[in-house]
Amino acid sequence: MTRALLALVIVAACGGSETPATTGAKPAATAKDSTVGYDLRRLRPRNEEPLADMFERMRKQALADGKTVAVLFSADWCEPCRKLELELGNMHPEADIGRVRILELKEEEWEAVTRMDEFSALRARWYPQADSYPVFVVLDESGAKREEMQEAIDRLHEEGVEPTVANWFRGLTQTSQG
Repeated sequence: MTRALLALVIVAACGGSETPATTGAKPAATAKDSTVGYDLRRLRPRNEEPLADMFERMRKQALADGKTVAVLFSADWCEPCRKLELELGNMHPEADIGRVRILELKEEEWEAVTRMDEFSALRARWYPQADSYPVFVVLDESGAKREEMQEAIDRLHEEGVEPTVANWFRGLTQTSQG
């Protein structure tokens, strides 16, 4: 490792160049490879709009914007949810995560206004088991479940890919492109 680093420093100082393929280094980011944050929209109770209507409106807008839709149900008391939130605060190449919009619902926000029945009914569309968090599902264009997070983790492990949200979303992009 030290020799490889020293060799790169010497080559750079001498004006030579190493290609990323021979060094394992990643190429410098270009404008099209710029990093972005996750496109995350939280659905909060407001104006007596039923959650199902709000969700459908936001899902259709995401599709109109050319996005794949993912839905995330989480809770503040849930440790895995808090870890996932940390990941969702990271930046990644736009090509990996930029085509997915996440619609997030927090249990506490709906519970506080006694609208958990709406929250639970929406969640049951894709994940019938109650009191299990996080529930993170990528939807197809019709709003049906395409892949749930645990399925993605299992698939990525089988493929020998680190099971991260960015890798999950990157795989979705590659699958939809060809």
